[in-house]
Amino acid sequence: MQNPADADKKEFVIETDNGEIEVSFNEVKRMSDSGDIDAMFALGMAYVFGHAVEQDKGKGYDLLEKSAEAGNPDAKILLVQLFFDGDYLALDQEKAWNYICDATVAGIPEGHLYSGLAYMDGIGVDQDFELAANEFRSAAQRGNQEARNSLAYLYMNGYGVEKDETKAFLLFKNAANAGNVNAQYQTGTCYEIGAGCKQNWAKAAEFYKKAAEQGDAEAMDRLGVIYYQGSPELKADPKQSFEWFLKAAGNGIIDAMYGVGCFYADGFGTSQNNKEAVKWLKLASDNGHPDATELLKKFL
Repeated sequence: MQNPADADKKEFVIETDNGEIEVSFNEVKRMSDSGDIDAMFALGMAYVFGHAVEQDKGKGYDLLEKSAEAGNPDAKILLVQLFFDGDYLALDQEKAWNYICDATVAGIPEGHLYSGLAYMDGIGVDQDFELAANEFRSAAQRGNQEARNSLAYLYMNGYGVEKDETKAFLLFKNAANAGNVNAQYQTGTCYEIGAGCKQNWAKAAEFYKKAAEQGDAEAMDRLGVIYYQGSPELKADPKQSFEWFLKAAGNGIIDAMYGVGCFYADGFGTSQNNKEAVKWLKLASDNGHPDATELLKKFL
């Protein structure tokens, strides 16, 4: 529930014919209730993400749907984003595609990104990697880093374009340097295996760390692996390896759970602790890791 003391704070930004204006919760709600589609969008987004109001996704989706149906392209593309993220399931594929088209025609840059994703995965349209690449290029030219990352994926695998690992690597790295977490992970992978660039595990660690700092659990796991193994560019570091595996395990990576259990069992990178070893091995085993199940037998 909105705190009455905060209801008059100007915490919402509304697009108008005269530019952006700042309004309070009371003002945006009054505008929304009167049918203003931009106010519906702003208030709906606030409820979905819990900005300036107590989070209420159901109420937020309802407002976004009303705004979208009334023709707001920003509401349409946000619902599409939530649909692709798996957070909003009330949108069928045909309607998602229609919203993407409407947003693209309206000049919303993300329209090209989601058009590309739809073509790549066959969502609402027939799968077509060449058209996906064209859409990703259009979005990337407008500064969308996720589109640049997706285009790199197509070049790396030769889907809809001639395979070009060097071009893929450069696209990944450009998006990574702009802060895209998926591209940071992919750039780390390129450096780790030498795809499109010279293999360099120190550089791999640099980009994996950038992704890990943004919460990417797979990057945490890869850091555990490369610090465990070491290379000419990256000295093996058992302590760092354990710490990254522990972070990855805490974020649900099953192989990392097994790794943490092994490290505790052997006292490698941390103090030997059979109780902790059993805890983590059991977690990995319960999640289907066969080696963890086998190793557990030695403790039980």
